[in-house]
Amino acid sequence: MPKRPNNETSSSTESNALTIRSTKVANALELLNKRDRELRSEFLVEGSHAVEEVIKSHMAKAIFVTKEFARTNNALLSKAASERISIFETEALAIEKLSETLSPQGIVAVSDYVATNLERQDLIDSNFAIVLSNVRDPGNAGAIIRVADAAGADLVIFAGTCVDPHNGKVVRASAGSIFNIKVRQSDDVAETLTDLVDTNHNVFITDGQSKTTWQDIDMTKPLAWVLGNEAWGVSDQDAPVGQRVSIPIYGRAESLNVATAAALCLYETAKTRSGN
Repeated sequence: MPKRPNNETSSSTESNALTIRSTKVANALELLNKRDRELRSEFLVEGSHAVEEVIKSHMAKAIFVTKEFARTNNALLSKAASERISIFETEALAIEKLSETLSPQGIVAVSDYVATNLERQDLIDSNFAIVLSNVRDPGNAGAIIRVADAAGADLVIFAGTCVDPHNGKVVRASAGSIFNIKVRQSDDVAETLTDLVDTNHNVFITDGQSKTTWQDIDMTKPLAWVLGNEAWGVSDQDAPVGQRVSIPIYGRAESLNVATAAALCLYETAKTRSGN
């Protein structure tokens, strides 16, 4: 391995690998709880691709790996070592406890928070944003971050009572994109949308009941797409400003999954702006 770990194992353990009883592992395990994540402004990232992205973002604070992973991924760990990130060889059982997947890859990183509180300057700097209004499902939220990154958006806002952006399932569903795109949090949906209008953004709210479709709107100017809660969408109270827009449905389905709706809206915007 590029960096030799500290030995924090008990005297009954012959291996140098950290165990589940290690102080460092125990501290990392606390980050599975939202309260502890918020207190420390840190979260866990698992899997080789996601850890590679957090290394590139210069936000990794420590990496835990199994001996087996280290044997076959020297390039990744050498990159981490060159960034002066602490690397700890860790027993497989401890890695399993740090992971939330059934078949862990053998690597988990501790990262600084990426989703900070929304500031007005974030809106001024943004040309292509997406607002999640009270979106609760972590898989949907992570998928939306991923598609926002792929479509060239520059800002994702978790507004209202959304799922925690640093939730493990959100991070995994984002497939590393949470480190590639600006993610911000806001407590108030209505205030966020009003601020977007004040910073000269067109605000488009997805609404299956609207008679206006994306063929009727201008997507070339600074804009924000607003995607609502999986069960009730975006309420009038949460959206005192903005234009409601429907996505054409050609079959018999009543509605679209929120992540699917996001993908369609974001890629239609990207397509319009690219001229293709």
